[in-house]
Amino acid sequence: MLHAYQKPLEGKTVGVVFGSFAPLHQGHLDLIMRAKKENDGGCIVIVCGYDGDKGEPIMPHTKRYRYVREFFADDDLVAVYAINDTEIGIDKYPNGWNGWMKEFNRIYDKSTVNNPHRHWYVGDEVYYNDLLHIWHEEVIHVDRKADNPISATMIRQNPIKHWDKITFPFRRVFSTNILICGTASEGKTTMTVDLGKYFNAPYSWEWARDYIRESCISDWEFEGTDFMAFLEGQYNLNKKLINSPANHGVFFADSDSMVTRMYAEYYAKDETCALTQEEFEKIAVMADEYTRKSKWDKIFLLCPHGEFVDDHSRFMNHSGMSERWELFDILCRNIKNSGNWDKVTVLDGGYWNNFKAIVDYVKEIIENGKH
Repeated sequence: MLHAYQKPLEGKTVGVVFGSFAPLHQGHLDLIMRAKKENDGGCIVIVCGYDGDKGEPIMPHTKRYRYVREFFADDDLVAVYAINDTEIGIDKYPNGWNGWMKEFNRIYDKSTVNNPHRHWYVGDEVYYNDLLHIWHEEVIHVDRKADNPISATMIRQNPIKHWDKITFPFRRVFSTNILICGTASEGKTTMTVDLGKYFNAPYSWEWARDYIRESCISDWEFEGTDFMAFLEGQYNLNKKLINSPANHGVFFADSDSMVTRMYAEYYAKDETCALTQEEFEKIAVMADEYTRKSKWDKIFLLCPHGEFVDDHSRFMNHSGMSERWELFDILCRNIKNSGNWDKVTVLDGGYWNNFKAIVDYVKEIIENGKH
C-alpha cells in the first residue's frame, strides 16, 4: 500500500510506530507525537491488521488505514502505510514476524530517502523485547498507560465514556445514531429538538421543509427530481452532523431515506399528485442506496396518534387516520426490507411517555456503553 501522493520522509533518523489502531486514540498519539519530534525525518505509522481482526465489523483494516491517513493528512512529518497479514499471506503474531518485517522493510525503503536510521516506539513490552533481542533494532519503550491509561478495548466497550480520547475520524464509527420517525404530525420534530437539547447533542431536521420553503412548492407538485433532492439533502445533513465536532457520542435525526421513500411511494399512487410510478421506481433505487449507506443504531417509530396539525405546509388530502396508517404500514415495510427492523422500538404513548422512553435508553448507553 504505497501511494505516490504521500511524501517520502527525509532526515538522519525516522521514528516507527505500528498498531491495529482500532481505533486510533490519544494513547497512540503519545507514541506518534514523540516519535515525530525526536527524529528529524519524522515518523512512519504502520496500520496493522488481518481479515477478521478485532476492528471488525465496524472498523475493517481498510477503513482504519483510511481514517489514520485522514487524521495525519496535513502533517508532513507523519507518513501512514499499512500491512495486512491476510493480503500478503503471513501468519499472525508471533509466527509471522519474518514475513511482516520483510514487508515493512520494503515499505521503509520506498517511503524514506537515503535509508535513514530508524527508532521504533512501542507501548507493549512483548514487542519491545522482540524488536530488541530478535531483530536487534533500536527500540524506545513508552509506558503510555502510566500517564494516559486508555486502550482501544476500553473505547470499544464504552466509547461515550472515553469520547475525548478518540481521534476525530474514528468518532463517526462510534456515534450512536438514533432515528425518530413516523408519519406527519406525530411530534417527531419537537421530540428530536427536545432530545437534542436535553442531551446537548446534535440533531437534524426535515431537510425537505427547507427545500419546500425556498422553492415555494406544495406536496402535490413534487416530481422525481424533488424527491431525489430530498434524499441527497437529508443524507448529507445527517452525515454532516454525525461528523461534526458537536457530536459527543449521540446524534438524533428527524428523518431519513426510508421516510422519504414512504412518501414517494404513497404520492405516486395518488392521481392528484404529480409524481409518477415510473419516477418512484427510480427514487426507490436511490432511497435504498442511501439507506444502505446510513448507520442507525436505534429507530424509535411513532404510531399515528392525535390530531393532524395543519401548518399550511402539509398535504391535507393525506391527513386522515386511514391515510396515515397506510403511510405508517409503508414505512414499516421499508424498515423491514432494509434489514433495520431489529433496531426498532414502536412508541404508542403520549408525548411525555415517548420522550421518557428515549431518554432512558440514551442514559443507559451513556452509563454502560453501546453494547
